[in-house]
Amino acid sequence: MDQNGGPTPYQPYIGTYPLNPSIIRGYKPSFPNAQNCAPPRAQSLLLNPTLDLNYWRSLSPALFGAAGALFLSFFSGNNHLIQRFEGTLFKLALVGYTIGATISVAFCITNIISDSKAHHDHLIAPIGGAFASIILLFAADYFLLYRFFPSSFKGSVGDDAWTQFFSFLYLSITSISTADLGDILPINITARALISTEIAFNLFIVTTGIQLLLAQRH
Repeated sequence: MDQNGGPTPYQPYIGTYPLNPSIIRGYKPSFPNAQNCAPPRAQSLLLNPTLDLNYWRSLSPALFGAAGALFLSFFSGNNHLIQRFEGTLFKLALVGYTIGATISVAFCITNIISDSKAHHDHLIAPIGGAFASIILLFAADYFLLYRFFPSSFKGSVGDDAWTQFFSFLYLSITSISTADLGDILPINITARALISTEIAFNLFIVTTGIQLLLAQRH
C-alpha cells in the first residue's frame, strides 16, 4: 500500500528469476561426449587376471607332466627298479597322472567355450595352447614309456633320443587327429591306454564344443 492507503502500483521485477531447467520444455541435460565413453559391454570383455590364472592352473598338470617325462627320458637312463616286475606301479602312475591331466585340460576348454561370446575368433589362442599342451604331454609319455620299455611300441622310431622324441611327437599329433597311419603301433596295454585317452580327449572336446557353440546361438 502507498502512503495514502491505496494499492501499490505494479512495478516490474528487475532481477534474475531462479529457473528450474527440468520444467523448461525442450531442455536436454548435457552429458560427456559419447564417443569418449567406453560402452559397458566393452568394459565387461576386458581381460580378467583371475581367468588367466585359472587357465594356466588348468594346463599346469599337462605342462609339468610333459616336463617331468622328458627329464626322466633324457637324464634317468635305464632304471632297473622301474623295469623290475615289468614296472606295474610305474605304468599305473603314468596312465593315472596322464588321465588326470587330460581331464583338467578338457574342463578348461569347455569352460572357455561356455563363457565365450560371439564372435569366437578370440578362442583360437587359448584352445590352441590347450591342444599343444596335450600333444606335448602324450608325446613325452610315449617317449618315456619307450625309453624304459622299448617293447611297448612296434615300428621305426629312430636310434637316438631326439629322433625317438620327434617320432612320438608325430604319433601324438596323428593320434589326437584320429589319423593314425599305423607306422608306429602300441603293443602292450599301457601304450594302448595312453593312445586311447588322447583320442577320447579329442572326441570329447569336438562333440562338447559343437554342442556348446550351437547352444549359444539359441
